[in-house]
Amino acid sequence: MKHAALAAIAALSLAFTACVRPEPVEIGPGQPGAGSAGAPTAADSTGQAPADAPWYAARLEALGFYVFPAPEPLPLFSVRTLDGKEAGVADLAGKVVLLNFWATWCPPCRAEMPSIEALWKATRDEAFTVMAISVNEPKATVTGFLKDNPYGYPMYLDETGEASAPFASRGIPTTFILDKQGRAIAGLVGSRSYDGPEVTGLIRELARKLP
Repeated sequence: MKHAALAAIAALSLAFTACVRPEPVEIGPGQPGAGSAGAPTAADSTGQAPADAPWYAARLEALGFYVFPAPEPLPLFSVRTLDGKEAGVADLAGKVVLLNFWATWCPPCRAEMPSIEALWKATRDEAFTVMAISVNEPKATVTGFLKDNPYGYPMYLDETGEASAPFASRGIPTTFILDKQGRAIAGLVGSRSYDGPEVTGLIRELARKLP
């Protein structure tokens, strides 16, 4: 099962032409998706999701996400909260999760953070949360950044970068949407806005409908 998840994550990374690095990129309604790179997606050549596609597939693809044909279990990994506690995806069971890999030095990561904050605040009443993992940075760097940028959504530390490596090998920000069992249903390599009504509305629906 672990190998299947890693293969799916590798396929996701290859599905995007915009591999985001430290240089700035413009935030738009979405980034080039799997269809633009010729990789398989949940939609067919007519742009319509096949009959057996998940109910959310077409809507997530319209937002620029690659949608996994079926929810994919993730490799086990452990990171730390800002107060030093060990944490993993299993700790968030029962909630839809926006799993976001980022770094303080990354302009596209910083550019999308206000919209993630707005999404998190707008959905506090739902079975939804954010797991934002700082990649390969010491705690002091992250806490210093947050003093000047006091975002409230949950932040985690991967100081060595080891836990993040299977997920963000093609660049950051890299973001996954997880179901309530901690399985990846969709992902995006690149920066985008998360506070638009289409995103907020779909997150609310996912939080209410996903098992």
